[in-house]
Amino acid sequence: MNYDKNVIDVGENNGFARYANLPPGDYTFQMSATNADGILNNKTKEIDIKILPPFWRTWWFRLLVLLSAFGSSYLLIRSKYKRRLEKQNQLLREQALIIENQQAIEHERTRIASEMHDDLGAGLTTIRYLSDKALIQAKDETEKVQIAKISDHSNALVRNMSEIIWALNSRFDTTENLVGYLRRYVVEYLEEHNMLYKFIVEHGDQEIPISGEKRRNIFLVLKKVLHNSIKYAEADSIEINVAIGKELTITIFERGSKGFDPKAAIDKGNGIYNIQKRMHVIKGSIAYHKEVGGMLISMTCPLTQSS
Repeated sequence: MNYDKNVIDVGENNGFARYANLPPGDYTFQMSATNADGILNNKTKEIDIKILPPFWRTWWFRLLVLLSAFGSSYLLIRSKYKRRLEKQNQLLREQALIIENQQAIEHERTRIASEMHDDLGAGLTTIRYLSDKALIQAKDETEKVQIAKISDHSNALVRNMSEIIWALNSRFDTTENLVGYLRRYVVEYLEEHNMLYKFIVEHGDQEIPISGEKRRNIFLVLKKVLHNSIKYAEADSIEINVAIGKELTITIFERGSKGFDPKAAIDKGNGIYNIQKRMHVIKGSIAYHKEVGGMLISMTCPLTQSS
């Protein structure tokens, strides 16, 4: 390798020729001498020198570094995906446990509802039947009044228990069943009080799941609103509109109602307060608006797949 073609006079360098940091490769070192008279000898002596590269510049070391880099990258990526997979598996296990618990709860709800219907329901129905029979056979007015009270209480208990059983039974956890139950109650209650009415359901997906807690609270709120309408509103007719989408919206329009101030009404009793509390429990809301021609009451409740 032609690294240095210049002649070095070692006499000027204390008898040394130094080459620092020679690149790796094959070299030939040539030496010539002079006699005492300073005449240069034409014959040269040659020494072959081989400079080996340091290990970090060898091909095998570079290959090892490259393989190590690929290996480290592979292990890092594999570890990352493994952690992600473990996290997903953990999430799936947690979801499976939640579903299993929900199914167990739904099964227990259905069992309790069935037992209430078979045992308590049969007992209350028997009491109602016997009280009605005793009322017919009563001999004086005092006895009739007492038996009539027993009959009225047993009838009320049967109705209340039917509502509880309906709310407990997980087979009814859909908006379609809720709307059907509300329609049946509205028809029976308003016809019993000779009130003109309309019950309108806007077209939409009615097979959305909804929990028993939400169903029961929505029903009890509507029940209380209709009770107040009959007792206080002096309305000519009542129009109920149900819309199902991302939210369940129920509007009650008391046509011809004298209306009321909800802020003042909430301080006079527990009715409005309890209604608002029930709507808050199911993350819903209720609003009252006095309009031309009547009073508008609007209920909203969010609907999700886990409702």
